[in-house]
Amino acid sequence: MEKISGNLTPEEEIYVEKMLVEDPSFSEVWYSLTAESAQLKANDFLARINVQTDLDTLKNKLVPNNKPANKIFPLKKLMAVAAVFLLILTPAYFLFFKNESIKNKEQIAAIVQKNKQVVSLHLADGSSLQLSKDSNAKTISLPNASISTDNGTLQYSSSDTMQNLLSVPEGENYKIVLSDGTEVWLNAATSLRFPFLFHGRQREVYVEGEAFFKVAKDAAHPFIVHTGLTQVQVLGTSFNVNTYSHGNVKTSLVEGKVLTRSNDGKSMELKPGYAAGYDVSKGFVSGSFDEDEELSWLKGVYYFHNIPVTDLAVIASRCYGIKIELDKKSLSGISITGLLDIGKLPEFLSDLEIAANIKYYYAGNKLYLK
Repeated sequence: MEKISGNLTPEEEIYVEKMLVEDPSFSEVWYSLTAESAQLKANDFLARINVQTDLDTLKNKLVPNNKPANKIFPLKKLMAVAAVFLLILTPAYFLFFKNESIKNKEQIAAIVQKNKQVVSLHLADGSSLQLSKDSNAKTISLPNASISTDNGTLQYSSSDTMQNLLSVPEGENYKIVLSDGTEVWLNAATSLRFPFLFHGRQREVYVEGEAFFKVAKDAAHPFIVHTGLTQVQVLGTSFNVNTYSHGNVKTSLVEGKVLTRSNDGKSMELKPGYAAGYDVSKGFVSGSFDEDEELSWLKGVYYFHNIPVTDLAVIASRCYGIKIELDKKSLSGISITGLLDIGKLPEFLSDLEIAANIKYYYAGNKLYLK
């Protein structure tokens, strides 16, 4: 690190040059550190701190009782010094650069992708599993179940009737096939509580967020979806449930028949092509809906018409898995119409800039619109 920062003494410089020529393992590690420091813009950072003071502090820690230290270290000791110095340097480095503004949309997308959370399954026994969305089938054997994950779909075999929780973070989506054959697609920031095996007269699950259900028909065992405000009862049908808006639940029926009830005893029956919106202050309101738009998230896109930028920021935050904030209050008066592709953050940022002259930058783990 001293050579990287330009602070080696002449004797140390000669030693390092000699080792770089004579010792291949030394060269490999040294050039690796050099490359990493360049990637992290270490020179720019080091230029703004007192390297010698920090290094003296490090050497004092490495040499007990303030005994004189040899300036020439064997390879292992030299690498240990570099490693310890990196540990001292890293917190200060990231404190210095954490608010650095990044305006390159591809770089922003790469950072967001790297920081994404993963889908997780929390089991009734308190354990949890991380579920990958790769295309390769994977089987996980548990004491009470056999789980298969294949291309973003969870299937299982089990006789356990205890409740489990499937959690899908922002920026992701996932599909699960329940024990009765019911298929459930979970949107971003959504959780589903369900048993491995249904038992009793009813098939009951609990959802928070947004999910599309394709319920397996079983007249003898009604399927009930619980939300924080309502219950949706079906026999065999396809419908969407959305609880994203606080104090509101929207149920949109695609096929079949459902009866949705609120916790305060109100109810509404739906026919295909109609949605029931329940608001805690207004009760139920019914109306038709556009299936292509309502269910576009299943295809990885969102359509929005004349939507305020403030609302779009909330949706985009959820879709891309990043906190988005408006940097200028003036943006709150702008509305936009367009399409949001869940897998393409750079294109979304380009569209904002072209359609509404909205600029952007990334800093402190947030994406700012201005």
